[in-house]
Amino acid sequence: MPPAGGPGKKRTAVIIGAAVAVLLAAGGGVWALAGGGGSDSPKGHHSASPAPKGSTTGSDSGSGGTAGPREGEDDPNDGRRAGEAKVLVNQDGPQVERAGSASPGVWVFGDYVVKTVQEKVIAYSTTDGKEKWTIALPKRVCAAPANVTDDGKVVVAYDSGEKDSCGNYAMLDLKEGKKGWDKPIPKSGGFAESFIGLDMALSGNAVGAAWFGGSGMVRVSDGETIPTPQLESGCSVDGFAGGKAMLRSWQCVSDSTSHIEKLDTSTGKPVWTYEGRKGLMTKKIYSSEPAVVSLLSDDKKSGGVIALKDGKERSVIDLGKEAYAPTCGMSIMGHDLGGCQGVAATDSTLYLPTGGEDSYSTGNEIHAFDLDTGKRKWASKKTKPELMPIRAEGDKVFAYQKPSYDKAGAVVSIGPDGEPKTVLQAPQATMHAENLFFGAKYLYEGDRLVIATTRLSGSSSGGSDGNKLLLVFGKG
Repeated sequence: MPPAGGPGKKRTAVIIGAAVAVLLAAGGGVWALAGGGGSDSPKGHHSASPAPKGSTTGSDSGSGGTAGPREGEDDPNDGRRAGEAKVLVNQDGPQVERAGSASPGVWVFGDYVVKTVQEKVIAYSTTDGKEKWTIALPKRVCAAPANVTDDGKVVVAYDSGEKDSCGNYAMLDLKEGKKGWDKPIPKSGGFAESFIGLDMALSGNAVGAAWFGGSGMVRVSDGETIPTPQLESGCSVDGFAGGKAMLRSWQCVSDSTSHIEKLDTSTGKPVWTYEGRKGLMTKKIYSSEPAVVSLLSDDKKSGGVIALKDGKERSVIDLGKEAYAPTCGMSIMGHDLGGCQGVAATDSTLYLPTGGEDSYSTGNEIHAFDLDTGKRKWASKKTKPELMPIRAEGDKVFAYQKPSYDKAGAVVSIGPDGEPKTVLQAPQATMHAENLFFGAKYLYEGDRLVIATTRLSGSSSGGSDGNKLLLVFGKG
C-alpha cells in the first residue's frame, strides 16, 4: 500500500493515449482518446538574490495560524546519511477555516524561495531556512502565475472582498521584498463578467489572465493595460500560457475550434496565429516555446498533442496506444492552460510520463519525442516508484521520483540511454513529510528541489499531518 496522503492518492491527471486511437485524415497523425484535468507549470526566471529592504518581518505567516516547524519537532538534518541532501527549508502550513483553501504561487529567486500563504507572501532563505521578509496584502491571494520577471517582479491576484471574486492585482518586487502598484483588475466588457475562475500567466513584462466572462493583459512594471486582439461576438478566450512566450487560446461557439496566438508582450499584437483543427479545442499548453499543445474534442473522443512553429503544425506527436499522464490540478473554469506538471520540453524534444491507475504499484517510464517528426526517440527504463518530469535541459530530463513506503523521494536525470541516475536524494528523515502535502507543486532549480503546497488542508489538530507548506532540499 502507498503511504497515506502520498503518491497513492487518486490524482487528477490528463490521460493521453488509450487502446482507442483516431486517425484524422486531414493532416494525418495519430490522435488519441484523452481525459480531463487542469494544473501548474514549474518554470521560472531568476536573477540576483533579493534583499530584505522595506519588508515586514514576523513569525505569523498565514491567516488563522502560523507557518513553521512545530515546537519540539526534530531537525530532519540530524542523523543525515552520506549522500543525502540537506533540508534547506522545512515549513508547516497555517491552520485555516476551510479545508482545501487554494495556496497558489511559489517562486525560486536567488537564495530565496517565495511562497504565498493566504493574504501574505513570504520569502524563506535557503541558507538558514528562516523567514526573511513578508509582504502583506489586504485579502487572500487567489491566483498567481508560475513565472517571475528576470528582475524578480511578479503580479498576483487577491480577493476583492466580494464572494468568490478574485478582483484585484498587486505587483510584488521579490528582490526588494516590497509591494508595488495595487489596482482593481480591469474588466474587459464580457457578458455576465466576473472574476470567478481567474487564472494567470506571465511572460516578459506582461501578465495575461482569463476568467469567467473576460480576459486581459497588463504590464508587470506599471499595471497598465496591454491591448489584445478583439474577438467577435460569440467568441471567448480559453486562457493564456506564459514562460518564454505568451500564448493565448480562443474559440467561437459557431465552430467549437480553438485558435492559438503568440502575442507580442509589448504591444499585445499577434506574432503568429494557428487556426486550429475543426472541432478540437485547447485542453492544455504543455510548453509555450517551443509551442506544444494538447487538443481535445468536446465529446472527448478525439484529440492529440501537436507541436507548433510560426503558427503552423510542426509535428503531430505519435502517441500510439500508450497512456500518458502529466499531472494536472483542478481548474474549475478551465482557464489554467499552462498548468500541467509532469511534462517538459526543450527546443527539440518533448518528455511525457506513462501512467495509469496502477502506475504507483507497477512503476512507469518517461518517453522522449522528436518535435520535428513527432516520433518517439527513446524510453527510460521502467522505474518504481513512478517518475514525474520536472525540467529538461540539453539531451536530459530531470524527474522527481516519488517516495515509496520505505524510501524518500529523489531527483533523477535521464538521458538517451534511458537509465535514471540520482542527482539529489531526499533524506530518509523526510520520507513521511513528502507525503503530507494536500496538493503539491515541484520545482528543480539551481540544484534545489522545492515541494510547495497548492492547497492548505485546514488541519486544526495542532499537528502537521496533511498540512505541510514547503520543503526545500539542496546539496550540503
